[in-house]
Amino acid sequence: MTEIRTITPADLPGVMDLVAKVDFPWRSHAGWHWALFENPQQGDIPAGFVAVKDGRVVAMVGLQARDFSLNGEPVRTATGHTFIAGPEGRGSGAQLARRALTFPGLAAVYSLNNNATSAGLYKKLGMKAWLGDGARNRIEWPVRPAAMGTGLAFSRLARSDRMYDALSAREWFTVKHSPLADHARQRLKPGDWLDPSDANHAREIDAFDADLRASRPLTPVRSAAFYAYLLSDPDAPGRSVLLVARDGSKISGLMLVILSKPNAYEPAGLDIVDLELAPGAPHAATIAHLIDSARTIARAAGAARLRLLFSDRFGPSAFKGTRLRLHRRFSYDPAHASFADEDGPFAQNWAPTGYEGDFHFALRIAPQRARSGSGTAAKA
Repeated sequence: MTEIRTITPADLPGVMDLVAKVDFPWRSHAGWHWALFENPQQGDIPAGFVAVKDGRVVAMVGLQARDFSLNGEPVRTATGHTFIAGPEGRGSGAQLARRALTFPGLAAVYSLNNNATSAGLYKKLGMKAWLGDGARNRIEWPVRPAAMGTGLAFSRLARSDRMYDALSAREWFTVKHSPLADHARQRLKPGDWLDPSDANHAREIDAFDADLRASRPLTPVRSAAFYAYLLSDPDAPGRSVLLVARDGSKISGLMLVILSKPNAYEPAGLDIVDLELAPGAPHAATIAHLIDSARTIARAAGAARLRLLFSDRFGPSAFKGTRLRLHRRFSYDPAHASFADEDGPFAQNWAPTGYEGDFHFALRIAPQRARSGSGTAAKA
């Protein structure tokens, strides 16, 4: 008999065995504990649910909580992630999904990071691609055009199963072994990046968050404590950095970027997983400054491109001054949600940036070149 219950830390060895069977990105025990059980916004919301059969985890779904402010009032939501079933767990997925989608007290349960396969599955579960066709649009800035072009060519070749196996047999395009904050410290102007664990920087971030909450009907809670959590991945320390634009002494824009690698044969890229502007900030000038900083970091880290998802949040004029950029589209809907009230103010006012999703741990870690003299590369 299969038992459906809340996930606990004792389930992590079983979760790791299950993940290994379905080709999800590798994580250590500490990495899974961080992703599932160390979220400072989790509160009393379960970290997820598992299906257990004969003492083994055979299916699971993660449920990571997110705090919002709606007209000054707190609102709880959760992003669903790691929805997987092994051979013995087939048939448990619908039960796990129902437990997650109907957990009481949540304004929405959603995913912002679908692939083509999961997009179809979420529709079958009754979730909706509520952002419409524009959610498929993204912008990419080439940083290393030759590597980017080679990766695109490899990606097309990998549509063949035989070529996929051949290309995946080794890791291409490893990256430098340096935290992104080190690149920021060495190459950006003082004040162009923030460390949310620093008390002075934390006060600036919390002031920015307070301005957003006071000026908008709906916004996710961008506390310094939560940014510090996002940047503390034990499996990839230093792969994220928080960039900033300023108007005098105040923050006019924040951008969180993360270094990731889609697969073994494409080059690493820098993903913009949060981009938000202060009330009244000039869009074009603020975004241009942040993009310039992000491109500098990407080049230093060995990334081939800089990518912005959900780019339709801003009009075309907002990207003037960001130099050569490619407008691209997904062939599927990357975001789905189930709302407690589909016609309510939360569903009507929410325009995700990516900050609210699971990108900080779900994106594949970019394997690093070995330090000089170490002989072997770090495990991916």
